[in-house]
Amino acid sequence: MATPPPTRYILSAGFGRYATHDPNALARFGPDAGHKVKELLARSISQARAAGFEVLPTDINPEDPADSLKRFVEALQSREWSGVNVGFGVRGHKENTVLFERMLGEVRRLAPGARVVFSNGPDELFEAIRRNFLDGGE
Repeated sequence: MATPPPTRYILSAGFGRYATHDPNALARFGPDAGHKVKELLARSISQARAAGFEVLPTDINPEDPADSLKRFVEALQSREWSGVNVGFGVRGHKENTVLFERMLGEVRRLAPGARVVFSNGPDELFEAIRRNFLDGGE
């Protein structure tokens, strides 16, 4: 019997439960943004799992970038990562630029072998994984 390939771990940083704290997420997903983001992310994670990836999300709070960076670093240190995803909410708005830069710096420092990928929303996380790992990305 063939041995299945090892699970590839992806750390995914996005607003998650803190989406209601971000005006851009509220505009896109409505007043229940946190719930909607969680629902969409769960679908993407399920698709990724079916393709052999284990996605571990870390929620970024736009109102507390210092704590968010601390938790992101702790997650980076917790295992070896095949990839790190940064969602559009974190990287796509100028008010988050400094946090985004610091997060990428920590990825280079703590997980230099991880592929950095960018999703355009919680519903597109698996698309980013597929684009970078499955569609000729390796």
